[in-house]
Amino acid sequence: MRALVYCIIFTLLSQYVCAQEFHQQEINLNISGFYGLEIFHGGGGVSFVDWDNDGFDDISFATNDGQDPFFFKNTGDGFELVNPGFVSNTYEQKQILWIDYDNDGDKDLYISSYNGPNFLYENDGNMNMTDVTAAVGLPTHAEETFGVTFADANFDGFLDLYQSNHGVNGSPGGVNSFFIYDPSIHSYVDVTIQSGTGNGQRLTFCSTFFDFDRDGDLDLYMANDKVSQENSLYMSIGGASYIDVSVPSQSNVTVNAMNTAVGDYNNDGYFDIYITNDDTNPAVLLKNDGDNTFSDVTVAAGVTFDKNGWAGNFLDFDNDMDLDLYVASYDSGGNNPSAMYVNNGNGTFSEPLALTGGIGGMDTLGSHVNAYGDFNNDGKLDLISSRIFEENFSLFSGQTENSNNYMAVKLEGTNASKDAYGTIMEVWINGSSRVYATHSTHAYLSQNTDTQFFGLGSNNSIDSLQIFWPSSTGLETIMGADLIINGVNEITEGSGVTNSYTTNLCLEEQEILVNPIASQVYGATQEISSASKVQAGSDVEFKALQNITMDIDFEVEQGAVFIAEINDCNN
Repeated sequence: MRALVYCIIFTLLSQYVCAQEFHQQEINLNISGFYGLEIFHGGGGVSFVDWDNDGFDDISFATNDGQDPFFFKNTGDGFELVNPGFVSNTYEQKQILWIDYDNDGDKDLYISSYNGPNFLYENDGNMNMTDVTAAVGLPTHAEETFGVTFADANFDGFLDLYQSNHGVNGSPGGVNSFFIYDPSIHSYVDVTIQSGTGNGQRLTFCSTFFDFDRDGDLDLYMANDKVSQENSLYMSIGGASYIDVSVPSQSNVTVNAMNTAVGDYNNDGYFDIYITNDDTNPAVLLKNDGDNTFSDVTVAAGVTFDKNGWAGNFLDFDNDMDLDLYVASYDSGGNNPSAMYVNNGNGTFSEPLALTGGIGGMDTLGSHVNAYGDFNNDGKLDLISSRIFEENFSLFSGQTENSNNYMAVKLEGTNASKDAYGTIMEVWINGSSRVYATHSTHAYLSQNTDTQFFGLGSNNSIDSLQIFWPSSTGLETIMGADLIINGVNEITEGSGVTNSYTTNLCLEEQEILVNPIASQVYGATQEISSASKVQAGSDVEFKALQNITMDIDFEVEQGAVFIAEINDCNN
């Protein structure tokens, strides 16, 4: 059985309301660790991807020089620190990505490093990993690499690789590198020169593939550090060939750029870009004008973020049909929390939690990188953050209290790559549409869940889901009647919906707190059989004939009154 808890009444002593909230959960979920001291500024990457295909989003953190990465397996009741077989990497890691480069149905692992080589580890299907970097034709020497992104740039069904090389302590490094996977030789081929995407001697932090002009192929945008080096946009002209359209597209902003987040924040059918900056200049929101140009709308949209910003992610955390924006602040000391900009639905954002210490009131520690997933499969997106130096990693559980619906989709390519990165999805509701895209990564050093979440607001159905596969398949339309709401729909390219299910979790083997401290967060499954009466002022005991499961992130605020409704778990 499962206890679903709803806020009902509050006394005057409590200022808590059923609202858009996140609760800090890393300690309760056994997530402990830190990035550590850096050789070079910028921290390390995070991944919120289900690496073992068991239906639960797992978590990976890059670490500094001398530490192995942290891999936290989601057990359903919490997280367990594990070490995938034969993975040892003690360089200063930057990007950490789980991708299926060989299309064999399991997740392989790519780790970029600042002071050492980059590594590709092949998964044998049982989480035993083999270093295949040299075997597949990738460089084995250090290149001061930060961001790495995978996508099928030439639509041949295999993921290609673009890596962003920065430089040594701010001095120009080598050019970036572009590798196309050739399945006939089971190897990557360096096409940097002929593709025209080397990007010169600029200090690139990260890059992302996305279809900025909606012409059906994948373009490439990159954030270049230092105001003397403008950002770059390369337009695909077919295959693995590109032309530099940074200047005519007006996307060539000149800031200390760190971030390349992509999302359609204003629901006009075109993908916009959010670029973070240092604390001396504001961030930049580039609105895609739909005519191959962008406009700087940062001030008008209310997302200047004039702090030292790094990763910024678009996500619909409240499932209200528009994309919000979570931005990491490097500044520490408690006065400069990371920002959760809430989309107002009219092209502007607000930050209602700014004066309360950010999300959960506790988001005040400096951070470089964040990512989102859904660790407890409740349809409310959760956030992870890698903090600065030796501050513990953070996990914020989404606890938005509203009645909005959502739809989740897991894609699997056949003609497209198995991971289907680069797919565009258009959700049609009541005759209007919203567009989304899949990425291996787009925000700074961030890999978000592979499950795609679409907030539906009060709608309890959709008209259709149009999927534009990055392959010869092209457009595939799934009718709304074939899709479930408030659950997961597994879609295989060319075969439509192959499986649908709800995702309520029944947690097990947790301790229950029968007399919780105010605001203490806990969760439990326990068979309770005490026949004792409840006396005023006594510790509370319950009598039950069934196991009662409570959300692991259930919270009781001091002064709050609640009731629990027992329903079937259905999983």
